[in-house]
Amino acid sequence: MAKNKVVNKTKRTNGEGSIFQRKSDGKWVGSITIGYDEKGRQKKKIIYGKNQTDVAKKLSEISGRIKNNSYEIIEHKTFGELMSEWLLVFKKSAVTPRTFEGIIRNFRLHIEPIIGNMKIYEIDTYVVQKVINKLIDEDYSLNVIKKNKHLIAQFFDYAIDNKWVTENPTRKILIKIKDRKIYSGQEKYKALTPEARTKFLEALNKDEANFLKPMCILLLFAGLRIGEVCALQWKNVNFKNKTLKIERGITQIPKFDSEGNVLSRVTVVGDTKTTCSVREIPITDIVVDTLQTWKEKQTNREKTNKNVTAELTTPTSYVFANDDGSVRTYSGCRMVFDRFKRRNNLDKYNIHFHGLRHTFSNMLFEMNENPKVIQQLLGHRDVKTTITVYNSVDNEYIRNTTEKLNEKIKQEKLYEDERRRQEELENKKNDLLSNMTDEEYDDLLEQLLEERKRRTKKEKDFEM
Repeated sequence: MAKNKVVNKTKRTNGEGSIFQRKSDGKWVGSITIGYDEKGRQKKKIIYGKNQTDVAKKLSEISGRIKNNSYEIIEHKTFGELMSEWLLVFKKSAVTPRTFEGIIRNFRLHIEPIIGNMKIYEIDTYVVQKVINKLIDEDYSLNVIKKNKHLIAQFFDYAIDNKWVTENPTRKILIKIKDRKIYSGQEKYKALTPEARTKFLEALNKDEANFLKPMCILLLFAGLRIGEVCALQWKNVNFKNKTLKIERGITQIPKFDSEGNVLSRVTVVGDTKTTCSVREIPITDIVVDTLQTWKEKQTNREKTNKNVTAELTTPTSYVFANDDGSVRTYSGCRMVFDRFKRRNNLDKYNIHFHGLRHTFSNMLFEMNENPKVIQQLLGHRDVKTTITVYNSVDNEYIRNTTEKLNEKIKQEKLYEDERRRQEELENKKNDLLSNMTDEEYDDLLEQLLEERKRRTKKEKDFEM
């Protein structure tokens, strides 16, 4: 008698396969016909399981795929191939080119190298959890980890709709980061220290031949994004009322080949980053004076520089236009910025374009200003970015905040002890926030706001 004699055999409906337990080792085995060869002979698929129920479940999944005519597809393609096809056919058309570039980069960097060569039916909760754990171990941000989990989850929802699998393995995935950090580029683009700020401004005042000084003043003392600065037109500048209207930004649109690789990028002027980014903000005297001086220089260049082939100071002209009137690109501005830093020995101070915007925000927080005011000045959308307190803030309050900043800029003396104080405050803030849960963060904010309300009421009662 054969060594693998059947002990138990379960009869099943035609097309559902058969299940049996081997006498030799007690293993549960399943067998199902998956097709026929060129001679008409049956092709069998043998699977194994922990018990009869486990085998029955696997056979049911295979049977469903056969009935759905998808068995051959997923049997001969890897998970990486299937997900790549889904990204290029479905995901690419559902998001912006820049968003898709980030998605395909995440997939190729974090997902495909780990589970790309597996079959889709081999990927369970345990396998996906290993992917997530690897990202945690490599100290990626919570945002990156969640994005990758969400991407895998979306693909498996698609796979379920196509009856390739019956369950989404991401549903029970745990993301637990013991020591939560402050991410989103804060380490790379942190605010300038008082010392760095002093050195930077001194260098700007000595080296003001081109557009860089007025551009950086807008970033540092108005908190604009570099894309918003590049797209700014003279009609957006109101010198009389001392306001800027932010309504557009530049973005780089990538162009892809058939496999999702970036071929080129084109700079275009379009909508701002979010709808909340469209705003009109008051500006300080230093911004007004700098822009007026810059406009005068542009007027003189129109008259004296033969390389200038366009009008540079009309209402629709870009404030920082190229000589031909075209919009400046981020990469072009960054090249000039980097050369400026090297020329003035500023590389050691970790100064970046976006760090100037962070500096503006930090100065306002140092003044204990209403987070909602800061949110509106910066054009932020969500609570995590700048703390949203009220649904709206009085415009006069926003203007008062800008006036206070104006006085701070005029009076500020940036000594070494001030730099140390700023670093201590930053370290304390990061230590506090890194150990907080989202709930604790929200509770603290609520307490601070209530305390501010009580102090304000006491002051008013005392005055009465």
